[in-house]
Amino acid sequence: MTALPTDDFTDQSCSVITDMGQMAELESEWNELWLKAKGSFYQSYSVSYHSWNEISRPAGRSLFCVIVREKGKLVLVFPLVRYRNGPCSMVRPLGPDAAQTTDVLVDPQSDYRRNIRLAWRTIERSSKVDIIRMPFVKVGSILDELINERRNLACEADIAPFADLQDQTSWDAYAKIIGANSRQQLNRKRKRLSELGNFEFIEVDPVTGPTYAIELMEWMFAQKKIWSERVGKHGPWITSKDYQNFMFKWITDSTNIQRMRIYAILIDKVPIAMKLASYSVSHLDLIIAAFHSDPQYAKYSPGFVLDEFWMKIVFEKRLNVDFGAGNEPYKLFWSRNVKNDLASYHIPQTLIGNTATRLWRLKRETIAHLAERRKRQTELANAA
Repeated sequence: MTALPTDDFTDQSCSVITDMGQMAELESEWNELWLKAKGSFYQSYSVSYHSWNEISRPAGRSLFCVIVREKGKLVLVFPLVRYRNGPCSMVRPLGPDAAQTTDVLVDPQSDYRRNIRLAWRTIERSSKVDIIRMPFVKVGSILDELINERRNLACEADIAPFADLQDQTSWDAYAKIIGANSRQQLNRKRKRLSELGNFEFIEVDPVTGPTYAIELMEWMFAQKKIWSERVGKHGPWITSKDYQNFMFKWITDSTNIQRMRIYAILIDKVPIAMKLASYSVSHLDLIIAAFHSDPQYAKYSPGFVLDEFWMKIVFEKRLNVDFGAGNEPYKLFWSRNVKNDLASYHIPQTLIGNTATRLWRLKRETIAHLAERRKRQTELANAA
């Protein structure tokens, strides 16, 4: 662990932890901070611990975990990893490398802005990399503001739909917001699915039922692979054994500070739709979803039907729902188009980093231009 100078911040100490054993010593304090800050799943100690063991360490990355203390008390944790990508050295948040949001875990009763600024300054000065990679940062957050003080950075935009349910008084009232037409469609789809066989909705706790949970997750990954091949989306995490190992170890870990649940619809004991979620203090994070690839099920939108079951459970707990990054229609439907804007950043630190960032930006612009040109050509062909 390296202690860093904090200049005029005399009541603060900032350190960078590069040894997993030392990071493990923070577990109790980290969990306490996570509860106090009402953290999200990706900010928990267990996600960082299993991400390191199952993904980052096997890939040869090095730990770079920034912590801040005020008068000895842990008030900030921001775990990252350093690695190489071609000719560039890079640093990014420690995590499962899927589409999780990036945010800093900070004590809400501390000097929030000052602590995040200190952590960010430490990353800039001490990581000694060519590029800082910050994926899916919430636009308008303090971290986003600090990043945008830099020049020559590159970014791409996304959204994270968010269902604000805490102010809703009853499920019937919320259903009216959804709309009568949508409710009728949902009822019809649920009825048609129920006619295909023995229809069940199940809720599985992976800690108390680890064998069945892993069996369901294996089905989920198999369906995700079929889906990715069909639509041409090939995210590396979909087929990654390391990511699957991370997921199996994480959701069945009895020491987790957060509670995971698998929600699924079965027909004749066969999964038709499934979603994995994580409960925090104030909200539920939707982690991953999959649906049966057979067209006989797909035409009845089983994922849409499944959402009603678990959304009712969350509603009764008076929790919000963070659907995660992505503009999938079901996310926008249940969130009623409420969303957080996100930006993924490449922040160059060196000449090599600047050159790589310009090339990355050029590649993105070229891909977007070609996609737009293909779209126009298709529209012209259809019009003819």
